Amino acid sequence: MAGPAQPTLRAFFAQAGAAGTAPSPQPGEKSFVRSAARPADTGRRPPKRARTAAPPSNAPVYTPLESQILELKRAHPGMVLLIEVGYKFKFYGDDAHLASQVLNIACFREKNMDAAMIPVPRMPVHVKRLLALGHKVGICRQTETRALKAATENAHQPFARALTNVYTASTWIDDVAAPDASDEQVIVALVEAGESSAAHPRLGLVAIDMASSNATYDAFDDDALLTALETRLAHLAPKEIVLATTLCERARRFVRQWAGPHRRVEEVGACEAPMPGLAEHLHGEALAWASELPVDVQRALLLLLTHLCGFQLASALTCPANFATFTERSSMLLSGPTLAHLDVLQNATDGTLSGSLLWLLDECATAMGRRLLRQWVRRPLLDTAQIAARAHAVDLMRERRQPVLHRAVALLTHLPDVARGLVRITHGLVDASELATILLAFHRVTHEFSELPLTGSALLDDALLDLGAARDAVSHFIAALDLPRARKNDLPHLYKDPARYPAIQDMQATLQADDEALQAHLLDLRRTLHRPALQYTQVSGVDHLIEVRSSEAAHVPADWVRISATQRVVRFHTPTIVQLLKQRERHRESLAAVAFAAFRDFQTRVAKEYVPLRRVAQALGVLDAIFSLARVASRPGYVRPTVHATSTEAGAQQLRLTQFRHPMSEARLAHAYVPNDLVLGGPNGSGQAPRGVLLTGSNMGGKSSTVRAIALIVIMAQIGAFVPCRAAELTCFDAVVTRMGAQDDLFHGKSTFMVEAEDTARILRTATERTLVVLDEFGRGTSTFDGVALADAVLRSLLERGARMPMLLFITHYLSLTRWAHVYPMQLCNMHMAVRIANRNDENLDAADVVFLHRLVAGPASQSFGIHMAALAGIPSRVTAQARSIASHAQNTHTVAERRRISARFLQAVCNGQLQTAWDLAHQMSVL
Repeated sequence: MAGPAQPTLRAFFAQAGAAGTAPSPQPGEKSFVRSAARPADTGRRPPKRARTAAPPSNAPVYTPLESQILELKRAHPGMVLLIEVGYKFKFYGDDAHLASQVLNIACFREKNMDAAMIPVPRMPVHVKRLLALGHKVGICRQTETRALKAATENAHQPFARALTNVYTASTWIDDVAAPDASDEQVIVALVEAGESSAAHPRLGLVAIDMASSNATYDAFDDDALLTALETRLAHLAPKEIVLATTLCERARRFVRQWAGPHRRVEEVGACEAPMPGLAEHLHGEALAWASELPVDVQRALLLLLTHLCGFQLASALTCPANFATFTERSSMLLSGPTLAHLDVLQNATDGTLSGSLLWLLDECATAMGRRLLRQWVRRPLLDTAQIAARAHAVDLMRERRQPVLHRAVALLTHLPDVARGLVRITHGLVDASELATILLAFHRVTHEFSELPLTGSALLDDALLDLGAARDAVSHFIAALDLPRARKNDLPHLYKDPARYPAIQDMQATLQADDEALQAHLLDLRRTLHRPALQYTQVSGVDHLIEVRSSEAAHVPADWVRISATQRVVRFHTPTIVQLLKQRERHRESLAAVAFAAFRDFQTRVAKEYVPLRRVAQALGVLDAIFSLARVASRPGYVRPTVHATSTEAGAQQLRLTQFRHPMSEARLAHAYVPNDLVLGGPNGSGQAPRGVLLTGSNMGGKSSTVRAIALIVIMAQIGAFVPCRAAELTCFDAVVTRMGAQDDLFHGKSTFMVEAEDTARILRTATERTLVVLDEFGRGTSTFDGVALADAVLRSLLERGARMPMLLFITHYLSLTRWAHVYPMQLCNMHMAVRIANRNDENLDAADVVFLHRLVAGPASQSFGIHMAALAGIPSRVTAQARSIASHAQNTHTVAERRRISARFLQAVCNGQLQTAWDLAHQMSVL
């Protein structure tokens, strides 16, 4: 908003001469008077001024505007302030230096302060860039209008300014016209129970996605490594975390290290007795619902409500229908390491979406579907009935034999993010144009189907039925709006019925009276000037001008205000016109305020229909997510898996995959992916198939890719998606847990082997007979003997569980472990990745003589071909030849020593009558 009109130099000096002192400069205006003006021709000295202490020579004298800015910065520390000055937003002081570096804009000296400046229309772009770097941004706007301010006694003071909005990365909610903004904007509040210990902390958590108002809560016991907290943070991926100040130091340090530099972490005081505080925010049904939550969840909810009140967004947490528990019995909880190892939500190379399972499955047409699909991907189902229902819906959508499904798919095209739009309506963030866009989208969706034939899928039928949930309410709102005026944001003429808001009519009548007064004054001027055809003119945006010929300009009344002139005419405003124009401007600004208040009232009425409108948005998300999975199912080589319910009988878990492929690798490879077969558990021909695979083979042979493919196919099957196989049959798993890759954790001060050991320990604690366990080369991060011993002991501990052993995929280069497949043939089998070797002596083999077939075949591998891989990587032949000699000598020495050790144990077992042990040892010797 522009400031008050600046006085001319002549008026300025005239005023100074009349007052005897120089007036204070206006905001943004340079002072033209360096000392007090002397009275002109008075013949006497001016009166003496009272003596005051002179300010230090180096102390700046701040203008009123600068004093106001400094006060705003003192009142709101810890945030980057954008201050509205005229038609610009400005940064001051340290904020100006930061903005100059981050936004690549100029920083300049303005009187006593450094400043940086951006145009008002570009404010959202620059704010989002600051938020992406983890900054908290405050918007200070002018709270006075020019015309209304001019009529007050503060007309010559700076405009009043106040902090009107505060934003962080999670609380900036984009409008529906913004580019694809389907990312979740999650805030997490975390508290700790007072009676918890460092070894077993009890935590309470509440999280909300500000883009959709979907909220999650949980109260859980964690271990000393905060494993459960890490899993929840990996699933929720918050952009902002609010911690209670009573949280233990270990948890605070863990969260800050996990958050890194670009996620915002704040600490806020928590209340031990939360219900009185919740009663200030929640009422009725919402308060009754909150009273039944665990106390730790109540405390986290109050913490988050208090935090969001500072952003005027607390209403997002007042609807119980938005809440869901984090741990649900109907869905699988994938751990944080599993999400990372299998590239479920992002790839492990650069952390982006490309190459992940979500990237593979995301064929959504709307932001609502994309957000829902993300939830489905990270939370596979456990209930076989729900899995079958979703897979059946995907199958029907893939075939689309019914016209209603074609119409439903067509409905998803060119649809704005109505879920985000509904959130913006709830928080009062939309303008008239955006509101019209959202309501028209809802109108199109809710009126698409008048009659709905059954599709054969309860999931699809319910979604299609929910599309009409808010049909009557949307029709009522659309009928009330003048849509062409709404597109132009014309708030005074927004409604078809002018009597809907009488205050607008009254102000419009007042403005009409002002126009009539100006026309009446024109009639008086015609008589005064004897010009019956006189009309007002408008030049350069200045209206109601009276044009007088230059020859007659000297005869106009002295109180007429000269505005402009040409060679032929001079233009004036009469005192009456000046007064009426000021009055009309005040009335226009009052009309704008009344119209804005009326629009907010109308917006509130729309927000009261939140529940049915949310049902419509959720139904669109379900249809779009199913449509996305249907498009994936239509790809060549994808088949609907058969998922059986879990049997209570021990050892009943099974996994049968025919010609399976790695879904993401196949999508990115230029050549065909080599398919493989696998049968684990359940009946297999004449007997029971083993429940685990010990997978050996060469480096670069495809071991990790193969086991990842198996785990991903299990996850896809339990999502309800089709899988890249010729045939797939499995029993529902309760979890997929992995230990893969070799990477240290510098943030937590953990070595590579420490990370591996912690993941393996977690697997041994949590894995059940219904769990799919993937262990990839455990033990390689320490010495050879320790690594072999640990890998051997871990494998044996799982095998000794017998029928309660989890489904196991164990990758190793330690060929000595292959003997356990002969000791436990019902639990474990040996398999390896096939390699074709040239018909030459091993001593003379080079890298070109080894061809990796990427084929999964029965039996143990003969060697790992590590030296050949080193040659392929470019290690000089002199070095690899020497390494081959050392390896051959070490292997012979080890074989001889191992034979002696086993022989001694064999003889001792025979002497003690331990025939089974002697048999096992004899088999081990035959393997050597």
